[in-house]
Amino acid sequence: SLRNVALGLFNVTISLMIVLTLIKGAEHWADIRQFGLLHQLELSTSAGIIIALIIIDLWQYLWHRMNHRIPALWRFHRVHHCDTEMDTSSAVRFHTGEILISGLTRAPLILVFGLSIEHLIIYEIVALPVILFHHSNLRIPTSLDRVLRYIIMTPHMHRLHHSDQQQETDSNYSSLFSIWDRLFYSFQSQPLREDFKLGLGSAYSDSDCNSLGGLLALPFSEKDRTRH
Repeated sequence: SLRNVALGLFNVTISLMIVLTLIKGAEHWADIRQFGLLHQLELSTSAGIIIALIIIDLWQYLWHRMNHRIPALWRFHRVHHCDTEMDTSSAVRFHTGEILISGLTRAPLILVFGLSIEHLIIYEIVALPVILFHHSNLRIPTSLDRVLRYIIMTPHMHRLHHSDQQQETDSNYSSLFSIWDRLFYSFQSQPLREDFKLGLGSAYSDSDCNSLGGLLALPFSEKDRTRH
């Protein structure tokens, strides 16, 4: 929706102004000191990129899972989950607070592993089409979805993740490669229930989830405090 896109564009602006500056500083510090895993390994450029993609994607999985488990993070992340209609614009529907916190966590990631801005950009280029795909309302054949989910996150997997039932929401956290859910026992693939609904349930009103002001205020609301 236009609301989701507007929120996404605002977040991009904030990220470029604040997060990118911090990440660039962390990269420069690690580079001049040759600090971090990739600086210590003698790898070809392509091998370094592949390892960086795996590291970043694993971190995305862990970070996503933390957003569901840690109440303070869930307060922001529920902005993404209270959408009752999912399409590609849902992929950029995040609270600015979550974007800032997520961006700041990448600074120590760069320091520890010796990642670069280029690695992050390449990851975004590779992951974004998959993220848009699995947030889309495309109805691909079940047989194709079943094959794809062995490699990447699929629309069916992620639709289940956006269920209004917590036991389903707390599954399928992967962003790009779906293997992380299998490795860490968070994978679900059952057919959608007849009464399947998206969102966070009746505790959230239309004004909470379908207005820009409501979305920005949602992390500070006392609604649904016991969900996580």
